[in-house]
Amino acid sequence: MKTFLRVSVLVLLACAAPAFAQESEQETQQETQQETQQETPQETPQEGEQTAGGSARGGDEVTPLEAYLDALSGRRLLSEETGSVERLRELVRTGEDLYLAERYGEAALNLFEVAESPQFADFVDLDEFRGAEFMLARSLEQLGALRTASRYLERIVERGPDDVYFGPAMRKYVDVALRSGNISAGIERLDALGAPDMDITADNENELFYLRGRELYDAQDWAAADAQFDEITRRSRWYAAAQYLRGVAEARQGNLEAAEERFCMVADQGDDDRFTFYVDDRYFEVKDLARLALGRVAHEGQRADDAFYYYFQIPADSERVSEALFEAAYSMYEGSDFETAIDLLDQLEARFPQSAFVDEANLLRGYVHLGRCEFEDASQLFQRFAGRFGPIVQEIDRILESEPRQARLYEELLAEEARGGEPTEGDVEPTARGLLLAMLRVDPAFYRLHADVHTLDSEAARAGRLSTDLRAMLGRIQGEDAPLAAAELDDGWDDTGDVRREIAAARAVLRSLTAQVDAMRGAGATAAQLGPLDEELRGLAGRVTALERSFQAALSATPDDAGSDDDASGLEGMLRRDVVHAQRLPARVAATRARMVDAANDAALHGLNRLRHRLGGELRRARIGRIDAVMGSKRRVEIQVESLSAGRFPPELMDPLRIQGLLRDDEEYWPFEGELWEDEFDETDPIDELLEDEEA
Repeated sequence: MKTFLRVSVLVLLACAAPAFAQESEQETQQETQQETQQETPQETPQEGEQTAGGSARGGDEVTPLEAYLDALSGRRLLSEETGSVERLRELVRTGEDLYLAERYGEAALNLFEVAESPQFADFVDLDEFRGAEFMLARSLEQLGALRTASRYLERIVERGPDDVYFGPAMRKYVDVALRSGNISAGIERLDALGAPDMDITADNENELFYLRGRELYDAQDWAAADAQFDEITRRSRWYAAAQYLRGVAEARQGNLEAAEERFCMVADQGDDDRFTFYVDDRYFEVKDLARLALGRVAHEGQRADDAFYYYFQIPADSERVSEALFEAAYSMYEGSDFETAIDLLDQLEARFPQSAFVDEANLLRGYVHLGRCEFEDASQLFQRFAGRFGPIVQEIDRILESEPRQARLYEELLAEEARGGEPTEGDVEPTARGLLLAMLRVDPAFYRLHADVHTLDSEAARAGRLSTDLRAMLGRIQGEDAPLAAAELDDGWDDTGDVRREIAAARAVLRSLTAQVDAMRGAGATAAQLGPLDEELRGLAGRVTALERSFQAALSATPDDAGSDDDASGLEGMLRRDVVHAQRLPARVAATRARMVDAANDAALHGLNRLRHRLGGELRRARIGRIDAVMGSKRRVEIQVESLSAGRFPPELMDPLRIQGLLRDDEEYWPFEGELWEDEFDETDPIDELLEDEEA
């Protein structure tokens, strides 16, 4: 019987696995909406698709896993007497080993059995049981099931400060709330649990202060956020982050002096100071950000030397070094220290050749040459920049104007990522995909969504045999040796699959036609020849999009009464209901994955628009710089002509090798700089007098 319980829990948790990924998908879409300023549809979980850890919500609500365990116990298929302290400790020990091995899904399965099984209901006061709850919450967080993880953390918080895991649970709850992006919901839940009114320690108070401060900071209520951050003590792990955010708030309000003071409180913190140890892994990242912010504040205040000093403080092993080198070079250029600017740009190009700042650094190098009156070098750099990125801007415009090209942007970026962003054989110049990939590395919203797609795929693959296993369980419960035939449980058959496949086929045809048009353009076809084809493709893409939206609207309007409460009476009814849902799971996973891919594509398109805006501005600067270089070169020639007309030979036209060619190998030519040294030979003195002085 114990073996049957183990199989039951494994199958039920496999059923909940796609819900974990769905939680992560919904939470990531909320973040993406803020980034892309676009609405991403979210799907409301249907009955029977709640996460297996839902019993952590507390109250009288019965969750699917809890209902199954109660039903098994009522049918005497689960013996409550089989639970023991030894068995509990064995499961907890196994779960901890799996967690430390980063096998979070398997760890969650073991810890779920401890936290939810009626067999261990009498051991809730043991430290091992409460440790299992906390470890389960951490495993769920790693899986991306943030809402389910928070529910288990709420269990611990609700028990109050006397619980040995109260402090760690509070810290982890704040981390989960920040990661989810829904800070307001986390604060409301903590208030409902009465956490602010508990007799909590100063460290836990700091956690609440930071969480409330972040909510107000995100709402741009600077004064209220500053008041919350000011309450955080130096012994808190959030002290450095709070001071940094206070500085950012001051800078956004234009108070540069106050912002610099806040940033200095973080950057000047000694790493060997006793307060340095009250930090977590965010400390050094925040410290580098504070130094970078100090350089920017000094740059805004037109203090080039101070900006260079702050940028120089960023350690060589920091991820911000390339950014600091570029911004320091820009400050030196604006401070007219062209030699230092060139040296910094040389370091950036030598140390970080794949950095996203290298291309813009080449443009800055051209302006540095322009400031040094090296007009020919500047003109060549500007011309090379325009010739390199002009075609890329045209390609970006074609992508933004064509829906089929936009739809395949996600796949192209993944292909670019797979080969590490390196140019393919025969490519010399960077592609639009490569530049966009470099830009998305700076803004990783795309990769967060991409990771969620991988999570959904892996979790859905784990639940691939779910309907078969559920049918086998139903057959065993009913006393049959073989699982039920598929014909007996076909109520959940999804007859929309054909429509989905037709739409996917239409999308594939559009992508193929678009690729052929691009190949024709690469073969030399003119815009006049390809214009009608592009227009026809845009029309076809609009029709497919309208059809897909109509199909989705029809699905949303169709009631889903499969698996209702009327059909879910008793253990057999619940199993039948979940068989229906399991049959629909692949279609739902496909729909969810499509929305996640669309969200990732939207993030990529948002980055592409920003890249287009940036490159457009830089191309204009390159054209203006080239005009200035031509005008400067022309003016220099005019000055030289004027000097020759006046009988003056311009010094820059003198051949320096004419003088150096008269020197021996042990001699060196030093041009006269207006000052004579005591031991320096003065060619104006008579040779005879010098010889007489030496003889005397």
